[in-house]
Amino acid sequence: MEAGGLSFRNMTALAPMVRVGTLPMRLLALDYGADVVYCEELIDIKMAQCQRIVNDVLETVDFVAPDERVMFRTCEREKDRVIFQMGTADPERALKVARLV
Repeated sequence: MEAGGLSFRNMTALAPMVRVGTLPMRLLALDYGADVVYCEELIDIKMAQCQRIVNDVLETVDFVAPDERVMFRTCEREKDRVIFQMGTADPERALKVARLV
């Protein structure tokens, strides 16, 4: 990072892709040399309904919707290297979700 903002100069990134930015793909990209990885775009309304659950079996943190679907999963290996993409139309709700994640 440079003073005053982010710089992606001389970095390799796994670009955002629909239905491909899941944890296994992000970890593969990191294994093959990516410096940063993007998750799929997640909508704040759905994420705001999620419960944050530590999954001891997989050693992940899961964000689980009321219908029990895992909306977002992350782990220590990608800490500080994953970019969380959020779609929003409400800055207050977006802030709530950002704090949850």
